[in-house]
Amino acid sequence: RIMKNRKHLVSSKTKNFHFSISFDPDTYQPCEFFINGRGKVGQQLDEELRELSLETCKIMQKEGECFE
Repeated sequence: RIMKNRKHLVSSKTKNFHFSISFDPDTYQPCEFFINGRGKVGQQLDEELRELSLETCKIMQKEGECFE
């Protein structure tokens, strides 16, 4: 499947984390979620947040039509 054209993106942060949620341009349903922490790249928390983001995206994409 090929990703549709540019998606709307909302980003925010807390004291320790930055996160972004992108939305399908046609349905406005959330289809991607990414989170990262203030730690250095390669730390255990960084890897766990990356894995969490990927798993969240997989779940969201099965529920919505983010791909053609």
